Amino acid sequence: MEKVANALYIQSGGPTAVINTSAYGVIDECRRHPEINRIYASEHGVVGLIERRLFDITDEMAGEKLLPSTPSMIFGSCRYEIDEDDPLQTDYRKILKNLKSLDIRYIFINGGNGSVRAGLRLGRFLESQAYDFRLMVVPKTVDNDISCIDHAPGFPSAARHVAVTVSELARDMMTYDTELIMFTEVMGRNTGFLAAASMAAKRIDLGPDLIYVPEVVFDQKKFIGDIRRVLEKKGKCFAVVAEGVKTADGRFLFEDISVNRGMDMQKNMGGITPYLNQLLRDNFECKIRGIDLGLMQRCGAHDASDIDREEAEELGRRAVRAAVAGESLKMVTLRRVPGPQYQAEYDLAALEEVAKEDNCLPMSYVNEEKDYIREGFYDYIMPLIGELPRYTVLNKRYI
Repeated sequence: MEKVANALYIQSGGPTAVINTSAYGVIDECRRHPEINRIYASEHGVVGLIERRLFDITDEMAGEKLLPSTPSMIFGSCRYEIDEDDPLQTDYRKILKNLKSLDIRYIFINGGNGSVRAGLRLGRFLESQAYDFRLMVVPKTVDNDISCIDHAPGFPSAARHVAVTVSELARDMMTYDTELIMFTEVMGRNTGFLAAASMAAKRIDLGPDLIYVPEVVFDQKKFIGDIRRVLEKKGKCFAVVAEGVKTADGRFLFEDISVNRGMDMQKNMGGITPYLNQLLRDNFECKIRGIDLGLMQRCGAHDASDIDREEAEELGRRAVRAAVAGESLKMVTLRRVPGPQYQAEYDLAALEEVAKEDNCLPMSYVNEEKDYIREGFYDYIMPLIGELPRYTVLNKRYI
């Protein structure tokens, strides 16, 4: 590595409440190291690098301290995937040309498991071209499906948003003395961590009666039976369903084009609310309310978890320090230290190891009936969510 070189920061995948906090950590830390000269950021992820749409952010300090409280992704992202079967390696060669032209040797990719794999492939190409570089991944995802880390930045804030919102909806459900079925769709394409986090609503006040995660096959008849059982007992029922639940034949619920009429199934991801609404209306006569928590789960910075902000920034800083120290093709990670008080240790994981598999909600957290989460999950989730709001309890005595 040359003594002084330039750095590039790339945001990748979907937004989180704290990805801009990691950006702040990376940018501010880069300025602290004489080995790094100019700092660039790519517009809309890897596409910006391919097309040389790069920002020079070295001296842009005026609004930088507000980055940690700025929602979504300040530099933008994309869903573009480089064609690995291209015999000419067109995109990779454009990237290499742009890296060389700007003497970019330090590359920081801030993304999820797809970004880990993309970073690994890019790194292998650069190695094959004998290019001197240091590439580090700063993890982020609301789904919490990255392996080799206790939890990914973005997940604690999304979990907090889900827990608090579900507690508010559950309280709203009790307003009227009528039968009511309420269900909430939460994010989680392949993992049920966010759906499981909704149980934390009960630590505030009321919470869901039923929780369904992608790690368990979604049985429509059982779902209807579970709803009916709770409704007959309580007169109301609140269910939380992850967007990625699948039926026994391996199909996502949003793939039912009789309800979701788009031909491109990817455009329907996160669209199970219409399907469940129709399913329930076909089987119950009471009032039914289907609520999709939507994008606020991942971009709502107004209620971000304090620990999430702290760890997101620190992981960004540690990625820079590791790269300057000579590390490459690694992801900065953290592991939980056993004990009654939450504490995490920072470390590095090889991208090859992280890329091997996605993280899933351990089945040990799922109850025997496959319709709720065991209380042991509280030990995992509560330290990440942070202090929760408190509701009043009145002695409402009949006269």
